Amino acid sequence: MTPLEVFAVLVLAGIIIVLLYYYLQEMNRTGSSGFDTFKSSVTEARRGVSETGGRVTEGISQQYRGENVEGESRMSGVSERVSGYGEKLKGKVKDVPISTDIFSGRIDEFLNERSDQLIKDWSLATKSDLGELEKKYSKVSRDVDDLSKRFDEFRNHSNKKFESIEKKLEALESEEET
Repeated sequence: MTPLEVFAVLVLAGIIIVLLYYYLQEMNRTGSSGFDTFKSSVTEARRGVSETGGRVTEGISQQYRGENVEGESRMSGVSERVSGYGEKLKGKVKDVPISTDIFSGRIDEFLNERSDQLIKDWSLATKSDLGELEKKYSKVSRDVDDLSKRFDEFRNHSNKKFESIEKKLEALESEEET
């Protein structure tokens, strides 16, 4: 909405409020609360709002045609103001960098300054943390492989002992049976 349209809406809202105020004053003064009084008051309010709205609409349409209420041309003043705003806008746009390199550089600086705090706050891992974890993983992997080999050796050795014990038990059981 243009500023003039906003102004027109505000004027109409103000008129409605004023009419309601006078209606309530009239109701209090006369003490009447009949439907006919209400109907006539609303009709008068509607007529007043219609007349005022028509005048505002007429003023808006004249302004868009380039005339003010008196009928003189305003196009030259409008074009001067528009070109003035254009120059102001160009001045502001000239200061804005076209590439995002400066902005990216500022973000990088901020992250470098605050990286330790960010890592701590967000519980992030760094390259050195990952390097340490990889070393620990490789060591644990080797240890697990060694343990696995030793366990296999122990299993083979214990299985041989169990077999020899079973043979001795069978020999003892067979001697008892005979």
